[in-house]
Amino acid sequence: MNVVASYRLLRLIACLVTWLACAPLVQAQTDTDSAEEVIAPPVADSAIEIGTNTYDTKTGTTRLPEPPTYRIVPDSTVRRYKNQKDFEYANDPEYWDLERERELKRKREKEEREWEQRQKEQEGKRGFWDNVYSIFSGDAIRIVTYIVLGLFFLFIIYRIMVVNKLFLFYSSPKSKVSDGGEEVDIEDDNLDEKIRRAAEAGDHRQAVRYMYLKTLQLLNERQWIKYHVDATNYEYVLQMSKHKLGNDFSFLTRIYDYVWYGEFTLSREQFDTVYNNFSHFYNAV
Repeated sequence: MNVVASYRLLRLIACLVTWLACAPLVQAQTDTDSAEEVIAPPVADSAIEIGTNTYDTKTGTTRLPEPPTYRIVPDSTVRRYKNQKDFEYANDPEYWDLERERELKRKREKEEREWEQRQKEQEGKRGFWDNVYSIFSGDAIRIVTYIVLGLFFLFIIYRIMVVNKLFLFYSSPKSKVSDGGEEVDIEDDNLDEKIRRAAEAGDHRQAVRYMYLKTLQLLNERQWIKYHVDATNYEYVLQMSKHKLGNDFSFLTRIYDYVWYGEFTLSREQFDTVYNNFSHFYNAV
């Protein structure tokens, strides 16, 4: 073991001695290489560029750039190009006017397409009332709507005048009634006598007419209806519709219409039944 250790120690010492001996040589070689490197002095440039010109510092003069060399086009080539239709626009003022109009047209078409696109997008978002407004916003639809509303209000006013006896253009509301027969005053006090004479003569149709006139006379006196010569029987029925005797009066009105206007012939038994119906109504009034 002592011999091996001694051997290793000797090898280590030998390596250290060798390294120490070679170190100065390596340093000397490095210094030699550094000394051999020579930096060349800067060479002064005698020409300085100023803009597009060149200034020579040695001579103190300025050199202009070389002029450009233009390619010469033969006259025959120029004439040939001028005669071609593809190049007519170059010197034609009308072409540029047309081109300007085409550009404006393309611009308008683009704006119209964009407007239509916005309209389609808005229509997709519209609700029910938006569609109603768009329908009635047209001039023709508005005019028709105003006409219909005007006629409707005129009809309402007419009905109010008829029902409430508001006839302003007649001098006397107590006119006579003819209904295709002799004229009879609604305020005639002899209606009972006329009814009796017509019944005795067998003129049942005329007797029914007198009985209905007496019915109107009684209702007008009680102010349950507002009698007017131009009012219809249907209007009297409407005036009596809310009264407790409204149904009975409507029934008597239908009998009168069938007999008088329908020219329905009554037998003696049928007339007696009609006469009793009118009499019961008179007593109820």
